[in-house]
Amino acid sequence: MNEVTDGDPAATFCATLVDEWIRVGVSHAVVAPGSRSTPMALALAARTEMSIHVQVDERSAAFMALGIGVATGGPAVVLTTSGTAAVELHPAVVEADLQCVPLLAVTANRPPELQGVGAPQTIDQHDLFGRTVRWCCEPGPPDDAGRHMWRQLARDCVARTVGSPPGPVQLDLAFREPLLGQVGELPPAEPNLSAPNLRFGLLDEQAARLSQLVGGRRVLVVAGARAAADAAEADAVLHLAAAAGWPVLCDHLSGVRRAHPNVITAADSFLRTPVAAELVPDVVIRIGGLVASRVVNDWLAASGAAQVGVDRWGRCPHPGFGWFQELRIDPGEFAADLCEVMDITSPLTAWLADWQSLERAAGAAIAQHRTGEPAVVDAALSATPSGGAFVVSSSMPVRDLEWYADPRPEASVFSNRGANGIDGVMSTAVGVALTGRRTVCVVGDLAFLHDSNALLSLGERPLNLAIVVIDNRGGGIFSFLPQAAALESDRFEQLYGTPHVADLVALATAHGVRAERLGAQPRPGAPGVRDALDDWAARGGAQVIVVESNRADNLAVHQAINAAVALAVAELRAG
Repeated sequence: MNEVTDGDPAATFCATLVDEWIRVGVSHAVVAPGSRSTPMALALAARTEMSIHVQVDERSAAFMALGIGVATGGPAVVLTTSGTAAVELHPAVVEADLQCVPLLAVTANRPPELQGVGAPQTIDQHDLFGRTVRWCCEPGPPDDAGRHMWRQLARDCVARTVGSPPGPVQLDLAFREPLLGQVGELPPAEPNLSAPNLRFGLLDEQAARLSQLVGGRRVLVVAGARAAADAAEADAVLHLAAAAGWPVLCDHLSGVRRAHPNVITAADSFLRTPVAAELVPDVVIRIGGLVASRVVNDWLAASGAAQVGVDRWGRCPHPGFGWFQELRIDPGEFAADLCEVMDITSPLTAWLADWQSLERAAGAAIAQHRTGEPAVVDAALSATPSGGAFVVSSSMPVRDLEWYADPRPEASVFSNRGANGIDGVMSTAVGVALTGRRTVCVVGDLAFLHDSNALLSLGERPLNLAIVVIDNRGGGIFSFLPQAAALESDRFEQLYGTPHVADLVALATAHGVRAERLGAQPRPGAPGVRDALDDWAARGGAQVIVVESNRADNLAVHQAINAAVALAVAELRAG
């Protein structure tokens, strides 16, 4: 048993880091149990200002920390012991990098004398996450000689994770035994110098060029993920569009999707019809990330339009696109500045009216024929409490959200679309809910099974989280790909359908989480899902709602919706 010492350098070092992190605003830590990380785990748990969330699975723990970062905009600490425990953080670190989410990954390590000699639970953790982190620091085993730098190290970690762009930081801490020690006197704290909140607008020459580019031309605004950081920024984008007569194609993740005359939500469905050739724009202003719709992205790529990318961190995705200009600029400032310099005496009312009429026709057809899985996603979003959060999985749920769900600006919408994976979705939702938001999460059955360790201790956590699982017994999205038609049924099922026999309700119940199973939702509005979520909202806590579906039926539902939209568009054009 380790002997407790007085004024131990490791214990004092960790207490100092935690004290400084609290001083600069860090308030959540997700701790995966382990021995080598003991000094930091004890330092975190000793402070009442720090909310501690224990998760035995490191992969899940990292996605929980990611969810906290997504919901708050500030970093959460995720702590692991050494060895493969640290490796398990990598998927969430990749997502934090690509999604620009602050995350402070603290990995414990063995001291140098135990490296390369076959010591247990020891791997090479140097630059473990490569270029996916904003910074990797390995300060070595703590000793009193370096105490004058401890607070600066803590500040540097936070400054780099919330920088421009935000993202993950790895702090790899080597500890010698004994791992238990008394905390000595901390180094004195220095005054916090808050960094200015810099916002970047258009330069005069940029504004002049853009004004000339868009003047009198058919302009389409496409708002993808992180297009607007807040309501004021969304208002600025929509004000510009309204003044100029520009339609705005909005992803739910954009923060701009709301009930507004210029907002277009049904583009995926009507751009599948011949009318797409009549709507080709002259200029596309792309704000934030990509939208989920491949139909929209392929149409934009083939349009030949001059394209302007706008992103606050200069991360403008452009697979297959030709760019006129790429701007690292705050979208709200961009919209306000461009609106100020443009000569908008004749807004493009006919251009906008064409999009609006198609939006109305498509929207009505979608509402009438929205059953099955699309209805489940729409019902779950509409049942999300005002001020709450909606977390949606990649694969089919995020597409059904974009293609067919009505706007719900009263709730924040999140999805791990950095790497577009299905891993860690429920754990991310747990992290979001731990920040105090009432949260609804929609996943498919494979995403549920992939991240089932998110259920560990879920019923005991202080949160309100409903997990809606669409159970179609396999990978539903693959039914929409060419492989489904090209391969024999047995081979397709083996490699893509991947059917399972797991009882998802029993799995949730085994973890002590309240769970229920609903039948298929054949009616518009999915009343069964809505009723179940209303019951959850009244009770609170954690709940799993499994909704039965069928992959063949789901494909037919999507085909029926798109056919109804195509008919509505044809009737509209016929006059």
